[in-house]
Amino acid sequence: RLPLRWEVGFIRFNEVLVNDGGHYNRRTGVFTAPLTGRYHLSAVLTARRGARVEAVLSVSNRIVQKLNTAGFPRSGAEVGGPCACGGGVATLNLVLGLQRGWRVGLKMTVGELAITATASSAVQSTFSAVLLYPSPDQYR
Repeated sequence: RLPLRWEVGFIRFNEVLVNDGGHYNRRTGVFTAPLTGRYHLSAVLTARRGARVEAVLSVSNRIVQKLNTAGFPRSGAEVGGPCACGGGVATLNLVLGLQRGWRVGLKMTVGELAITATASSAVQSTFSAVLLYPSPDQYR
């Protein structure tokens, strides 16, 4: 999936490669879990050259993981000014238990994503949510 814009808020992807069941909403950038179960969530966020991106994985309005293409300071280290680096990549791969109806998405808090100039260019940022298996309690 390709990012649609670089505004703060849920990252919306303009190209949806696979959306079986239609559980990813390209207008809002939110995936809604169709079943209670274990899901594999993955993302790659690529910052525009000379920029950085900070984002969070939001699960039903709860921050589950932070992403930062510039990295994070060591614990106890002083945080300096704006990062002079840029164009980095942040990734996540998680297995999470989700309840039916929970909403999952990437919220950008700072920065600008790299975007491709043409539709035939390679994908630079992605988001995926895959049901690994439903909860056995789903069928009781």
